[in-house]
Order: sequence, then structure tokens, then C-alpha cells
Amino acid sequence: MTKTALHITALATALLLAACGGKKNDDGNNDAPPAGSLLEAAKEKGAETAKQDALPKPDTNKPLSSYPELDSGQQVMFLYAAASKLPPDFEKMAEVYSREYRQTNDAFRKSDLLKAIQPQLEQNITQAAAQPYAWVGLDDAQLESYDFQRKGFPVGEFSRSISRYFSDASQYTYTWINRDQLAFAPVADEAIAREMESMRGKWDRKPHLKIYFFAQSADLNAQKINAVVTRVQITDRSGRVLAEYGPDGSVPAATPPAESNHDDAAAAAAAAFG
Repeated sequence: MTKTALHITALATALLLAACGGKKNDDGNNDAPPAGSLLEAAKEKGAETAKQDALPKPDTNKPLSSYPELDSGQQVMFLYAAASKLPPDFEKMAEVYSREYRQTNDAFRKSDLLKAIQPQLEQNITQAAAQPYAWVGLDDAQLESYDFQRKGFPVGEFSRSISRYFSDASQYTYTWINRDQLAFAPVADEAIAREMESMRGKWDRKPHLKIYFFAQSADLNAQKINAVVTRVQITDRSGRVLAEYGPDGSVPAATPPAESNHDDAAAAAAAAFG
């Protein structure tokens, strides 16, 4: 029996025992929900766990120096196309990729351009699939006040769910799926902490963020990449690293949005394209 199956069976058994041991009201009605609904809930939870376990995981030993910089919406588009596992919509992608294709109204010219562009699009998707890593720089780390008890700074960038994008392809976005694990930056060195505290209050000296990530999956309902942050550097404007930290494994990571509306399409695409 697999580990996942054992997990589901154990969870279902525990829930059923809890249902049998529930108290009764004075009128004789049992407070506990029907055993069948508990078993169904256990199955759903087990299926969701199995789905998360099946997602690709980042290589924690990958050197940060090998991460390419993410600085355009086109790159986000290719990462999304690779992560989605769906057949690419080359006409839609060509609108983003080529200004000439986007601006021409000549149907024959458009067709000729697409024939020339498509191999380039395919190559970029292949490269994105082979290298689903990147780093992106943010001009404001959004640090909050130094926490003396925890010895570090809450980081506003990871305090809430946000979607980031580039103006050249704003329809393709990315979000930090494990943001809760990065919401606090430990800084044990008091001298560095004092410097960062001083910097965060000055608009022209605010610390920057350099975020390294892995494009784990795609939210097919929103053309969004679910990115797993692997490392964060807090730097000054010159690029000097003030603090560096990784995900806090003691904090549960968020669950990527469900993609049930597209599961069948993704499966068919995977079968068709290997």
C-alpha cells in the first residue's frame, strides 16, 4: 500500500471513530455529521494531498548564480506556457512576441509572420520548461519595523497574496505560492539590523529585494504562474547583500488554486505532446 493510501485510510478511520463517539442531543439526534460525509471529506483531503505531492519541486542545491533574471512579460508568458502543459496558442503568443504581427491588418502577412515566429516561440517554451527558475528584483523590500523579540523584519512583499507582472505582457502574471514561509526576514546582526531600519524609512534608500524562484505550476483560470520562492536577498541600491534567507519550513505553504476546470484538457495535452 502506498504512503498516500495509508494516509487516506488512517484519516478516514480517525474521522469515523470520532463520528461514532459523538454526543447526542436531548432529543436523541447525533451532533456528528454522517459517517459517509466524513469519509468523503477524508478522500477529498487525501486526493488534494496527493495532488500537491505530485507537483514538481525545486532543486534546493541549484546555484543561485545559474538563475536567469526575469525582466519581461514575454519571459513570464513562456514560463506560463511551459508550466501549463497545454497546447500553446501561438497566435495569441505572437501578439505579445512581435510588434509587427500585432500591428499588421494584412491576413496574408500575418500568416507569413506566424510561420516564421512559431519556431521561435516553440524554442522559448522548450527553454522555459528546461529552466523553470529565475530571479526578479524589486525596488522596495517593504520592510516593516524591526521585531526585537524575533530579531528580524516582517517583509510586506510576502504578507499578502499579490500578482506581479510586466507591462509588455500584463495578462501573464506570477505570484508567490509559499509567501507565508518568507514573510519574516531574520537579521541577527544588530549592526546590519540598525542599518536596515534606518534605510527603510528613507524613500531614496529603501532596501531592495532579489527573489529567486521556481515556476512550479500554472493557474489556468488566470494565466498566472504559481512560483515557489527558493531564496531571498535584501540588498542596498548598489546590490550589496544586507541579509539573505530561505523559506521557513515550519510554516505551512499555501495551496495553489484548484484547476479542476482544466484538468481534462491538461491531461489530454500531456498525452498528445508527451
